Amino acid sequence: MAKPEDLNFLTFVQSFRRGALIAEADDRMADLVDALEERGGKGTLTIDLSFSVNKAGQIEIVPTVKAKVPPRAIGTGIYWPHHGRLSRSDPNQADIEDYIGAHDRAAE
Repeated sequence: MAKPEDLNFLTFVQSFRRGALIAEADDRMADLVDALEERGGKGTLTIDLSFSVNKAGQIEIVPTVKAKVPPRAIGTGIYWPHHGRLSRSDPNQADIEDYIGAHDRAAE
């Protein structure tokens, strides 16, 4: 028969280390919700409870709280290959300075 001090799952999670587990999970959830609002996509919040029995016969529990947030989009860069390097200039398009110079010379 359960005693009043026996903890069910919810009471255990709420009382673990005087609320530290709930506070950590709440912080990770806020980070996740902020990231979803900003970036869209999908995310997860995981609370892992690792149980073991120590030499004294007590149960030790180590929690881990993880949030997987959607990545920030960096965007795409467009470049052209040029002698083993990258160039921002299209080799098939004249530079504006060349065009202006040719236009000025033609006007003279």
